[in-house]
Parts: sequence; structure tokens; C-alpha cells
Amino acid sequence: MGAWNYGVFDDDTAYDALDDLKASQELMTDMEKYFDAVIGAEYVDYDEGHYALVSAAVLDSVFNETPYRCDDEDYFKWVHTLNRSDLVSLRQKAIAAIDAVLSDCSELKELWLDNKELYGAWQEDKISMRERLR
Repeated sequence: MGAWNYGVFDDDTAYDALDDLKASQELMTDMEKYFDAVIGAEYVDYDEGHYALVSAAVLDSVFNETPYRCDDEDYFKWVHTLNRSDLVSLRQKAIAAIDAVLSDCSELKELWLDNKELYGAWQEDKISMRERLR
């Protein structure tokens, strides 16, 4: 696991996901694809979980102006360019995707369960994001 803390952007894979989202020509389509990949999956793998969480965090920043700690200097400037009304239809899928990542069929959850010190903070961070998106 390439994580250094429990936040959404505290992992190398999260920055890969963010780079892909920022480069996307079809942002809504790609975000929906990332959400759909984990919703109802028999098993949510590590990368898919991160792509879904980063997509959800982007929505959270757009709708709630949540100030994520992010090492990408352009993150907030980029988020402010996104059209809020275009993304409304993705909120429910984002919530379902977060639930999938928090489920017992998730590699991310399995890995974080091994970290007794930070698991609770990781889980609460994702639950808080889910609640803000409701």
C-alpha cells in the first residue's frame, strides 16, 4: 500500500486517479465509470477503490468546498472550473461507491484494517465524505 496517511489524497494511486480525472475529456463519463466499477462488485480492488474515492472527493469539493489536503497545487483551481449542475446526477453513485469501498468486500478496507492505529480515522474520513454528499 503506497499510503502515508489516511486521507483520500494520502496515497500514490490517488494522484494517478486525480491526474486521469484532470486529463479527462469526458469527466462525467469517467467518474461514472469509476463509481460503477465498485458499486455491486463482488470484490473492490485497490486501484478501483481509489479511483472511486478520488472521484467522490472531487464531487465533495465541488458541492461542499471541502478543503482536502492535496499535494496537487492546481487541485482547487481545477475543482472551481467544474460545473456543479453537470455533476449533480453523480452524487448518489458517489455515495454508493463509498459504501462499496467501506464494505467487507474491499481490498482498501482489508488493508486499512491491518493498520490498528489509523483504521478508525480512515473509515471516519470516508463516512464524513459520504455524509457531506447526501
